[in-house]
Amino acid sequence: DEEEKEQKSTLIRGPVPSSPGHWASCVRLLDPSDGCSTLDCVEMGRNEAAFCCASVRFHSRKGEALLAIGTVTGMTLHPLKYSASHIALYRVVNGSRLQLLHRTKVDDGPVLALAHFQGKLLAGIGQTLRLFEMGKRQLLRKCELRGLPTMVKTIQGAADRAYVGDMMQSMQFVRYDPTANRMILIASDKVSRPIVCQELLDISTVAIGDKFGNISVLRLPRGADAGSAVDVSGTRALWDSSREDASPKLETLCNYHVGEVVTGMFRGSLVAGGSQSLIYVTVTGRIGALVPFTSRENVEFYTDLEGSMRTDAPRPTGREPQAYRSYYAPIKHIIDGDLCEMFGKLAFEEQKKIAEKLDRNVAEILKKLEDTRNALL
Repeated sequence: DEEEKEQKSTLIRGPVPSSPGHWASCVRLLDPSDGCSTLDCVEMGRNEAAFCCASVRFHSRKGEALLAIGTVTGMTLHPLKYSASHIALYRVVNGSRLQLLHRTKVDDGPVLALAHFQGKLLAGIGQTLRLFEMGKRQLLRKCELRGLPTMVKTIQGAADRAYVGDMMQSMQFVRYDPTANRMILIASDKVSRPIVCQELLDISTVAIGDKFGNISVLRLPRGADAGSAVDVSGTRALWDSSREDASPKLETLCNYHVGEVVTGMFRGSLVAGGSQSLIYVTVTGRIGALVPFTSRENVEFYTDLEGSMRTDAPRPTGREPQAYRSYYAPIKHIIDGDLCEMFGKLAFEEQKKIAEKLDRNVAEILKKLEDTRNALL
């Protein structure tokens, strides 16, 4: 009885802070082999929020894996204000405990993105992209790129390139020159997209998800990195950045409206030995995948099937499927798999009518849909 009274009298803090600028967060070390049990938990300071983390291996530490945490203290979103911003570096001791090495205070904005880059730590701090080296008491600033559009939201690195997602102005491709120790902007997107997440597909191609529920695939044009890069910081800043078309623009390969905010994506396969796909998750918990076609036959089959389903499939809400998938930008080079899956739910007469248009029988179409599904799952 006393325990029940104590539980009822204990105030449970809700997920929404009572007033702006009040935060509470922690860093938790989990063991996935034991049902994600908690090995260690480190609580942040008062009104301090942890917004990003990354595993980094500094060359000066002989490749030891360290955990970098980006925190912001006293942050309010509207208007955007904060009192302090830090990067905390932790070491995992014996795989079961977190040990704080040091904290580095940073200026120029909140830390919203961190990434490992060529044996160093790459951080997105407001409108600045900054490269850090490991120091004894704090992180040491090596070089930086200022003047990015609004605020760095996501970062990925590969070879000598960094792929930076801006909160309002889509993607920026940056190249790091180790001999001159500087970062150079080599390309940017001509369409304004509020980036939420990104995934690198190859050295020149990146997939992004924005807050309007769109998935897009962007590619660096061939030859764009062969001398047309723009140095937006340094002696040539005035001459190189005076024109809007100074830097090459990224090409939009694919575009698709999911209908929900895509909060994360990764490239991989769900079955052993299966082909890689782009797996994404949404804010409502939905899991989806974009499966690449490997033959021209599959492209023609699904294009014809999608065209037939657009006219013959029932529309409970009365909306045209192509107009919905092109809600913010025209759908491009992506087949609406949800629409094709509705073929199995149609009446047999409707299925037979569509199969005659495709010069196939109903069983062949259903087998094709099942094979595509099994290749992913």
